[in-house]
Amino acid sequence: MLTISEIGLNQLHSSTHKLIVSGDWTLTLIELNGILGKIFYTVITPKEQSMKQLIKSIQLIIFATSLVLFVAVTRHGNVVAAESSSQENIQTLQMSVERAAHQATLLKNGKVLVSGGCARRGCKIIHRSAELFDSYKKNFSSAGSMVESRVSHASTLLKDGRVLILGGWTGQNATKSAEIYDSNSNSFVATDSMAVARIGPVATPLQDGRVLVTGGEPGPGLGLNTSEVFDPKTMNFSLSGQMSANRGAHVAVALADGRVLITGGHQARGEILQSAEIYDPNTGEFSPTGDMTIPRHKHAGLLLPDGRVLIVGGSDARDFGGRYASTEFYDPDTGKFSPGPQMHWPRFKIRHSLVLLQSGAVLVAGGAVRNELLQPDSLSFAETGKQLSGPQMFTSALQLPSGKVLVTGGYDERLQPSEFAWLIAEFSGTDKTSERLIHASHNIANQ
Repeated sequence: MLTISEIGLNQLHSSTHKLIVSGDWTLTLIELNGILGKIFYTVITPKEQSMKQLIKSIQLIIFATSLVLFVAVTRHGNVVAAESSSQENIQTLQMSVERAAHQATLLKNGKVLVSGGCARRGCKIIHRSAELFDSYKKNFSSAGSMVESRVSHASTLLKDGRVLILGGWTGQNATKSAEIYDSNSNSFVATDSMAVARIGPVATPLQDGRVLVTGGEPGPGLGLNTSEVFDPKTMNFSLSGQMSANRGAHVAVALADGRVLITGGHQARGEILQSAEIYDPNTGEFSPTGDMTIPRHKHAGLLLPDGRVLIVGGSDARDFGGRYASTEFYDPDTGKFSPGPQMHWPRFKIRHSLVLLQSGAVLVAGGAVRNELLQPDSLSFAETGKQLSGPQMFTSALQLPSGKVLVTGGYDERLQPSEFAWLIAEFSGTDKTSERLIHASHNIANQ
């Protein structure tokens, strides 16, 4: 009886039966007995081969079989473990109401303000309500009501800790109104209105504390080329430069040097943009930069630690039928875009679904059932094993001070908004067992 415990696996045993088939060759029948049943191998070797060489050949065959079986069992176990780990590392919470196309803003006190959005299938109800998520107690509580009902609005944290909320759809029309949330009083107050009513505007904080508001839609499916700037010192909006194209469902990302990159969007229904441009806050003007690799709207963008911008997903004019799994990078030094790695799943309606983790990795949480991760030292996306309750679109995701990620609401492919929120622990750790086995096989082969 020959065991393979010497290479670290004792679950399989073998027996050999030597048969002489000619004057020059020896046939050896190897019988493997183990937890997965019997496996038979035959080995033909030169008759003059020493017993030591024969045993070494048998060892290699047994090890190769063991490795295949081990990897198969381990992979199956890892899938189960990943599912179990997913359940342990993602906690499902419940908001007070269903919300999609809402906003979630991290406050300076560590709480999260969740405002507006829609409920009921088809987004038939537009919320005026808001709620607070306490990251320590892990629960939601009422934050009162906004001045106006809003969905597809914008929200951003000001330097003084207050929150600016603006634009959106009220259920009857696009609105130009804006309001301020004060966490000290837990209340909303109206402020100066924008010059232009906007559905789905993008609000981008500038380095000097002002807020740039770009594009959006005057009505569903259209686009706007105007921009304006909110000054928290005067509490007023003022018109700024005009973009080169009308843009709705576009993305704006503040660059490390203070400028703002504007990408894609649609001019009108079915007219998807490939172009990009740069806003300079010093001049208040837009200037062209390189085009994206493909036209995109309803995509996402995020500034990476190295100064580049990651552009993710979106779709072409077919919307659901034209969702992208592709990504690309923008290099502000060259002003050019280059193709990035493919995601595992196509995603769109994900403007607020990207999160830059403390580790430097990028989490994509929304637009598909499963989340995925782009590691900073990798050129590929990895599944995290963590999943939402459906392919949630128009979610809002952000990282909490604890390092966990909070994902709120969104709607599925039936346009059914969700009342759930998910608290996700950052994915980490790899299994080195297979690497150790491969190293062991290398050692045996060289004995």
